[in-house]
Amino acid sequence: MKKQVQKMLINFDYDGVIVDSFDELLDIAIRASEEFPASRKPAKEDFHSIENLTFLDLGQLIGLNGDDAKQYSDAVFSEQKKSWSVSLFPTIAEVFSELSKYHTLVVITASESQVVSENLTALGIRDTITKVLGGELGLSKSDRIDMVCKELGFEKCETLMVGDAISDIRQGKLANVTTVAVTWGFQDKQLLAREQPDFQISEPAELLEIYPK
Repeated sequence: MKKQVQKMLINFDYDGVIVDSFDELLDIAIRASEEFPASRKPAKEDFHSIENLTFLDLGQLIGLNGDDAKQYSDAVFSEQKKSWSVSLFPTIAEVFSELSKYHTLVVITASESQVVSENLTALGIRDTITKVLGGELGLSKSDRIDMVCKELGFEKCETLMVGDAISDIRQGKLANVTTVAVTWGFQDKQLLAREQPDFQISEPAELLEIYPK
């Protein structure tokens, strides 16, 4: 008799995990900063090292405070709607197709949910994903993990958070779920390893080996 697969809720970050969007996102962040003369332009290193990878925190990092940082975050969302073309990392489509046969896949992202959903549709994998929860909700990733667990009926022991930034791992741990760090995204593998994720992987196909069966 074939062993039954344990159904899991697998939450994915978007930028740097599903799509190769670094250059596009940096360009959008720079364009948004031009509306705020008091700020400096975001740089590559900001994305590589920022403690909490949200646009609000990025705004604070480039010199904005309070309402200005929030307005900067809103400006990034607006820029995303104007121009946003990205590509899937290699083998992501195949991995998502296989995972979605047994598990529930959700995207939890700093980017704007409608834009992300439209991109996933254009890239041909939206039908493998149950929900997209974007940064415009104003909730931390741990809060969104809690929310989607309750909404979809999963226990924390049945839930994973897959991300490419230290903040993804920290938010997953805060939500008390299994954490998976991927090394093909925005932040360096040594930086990720210091957060002691439950798993650290170097290519998407490894996801097919680590989820519980």
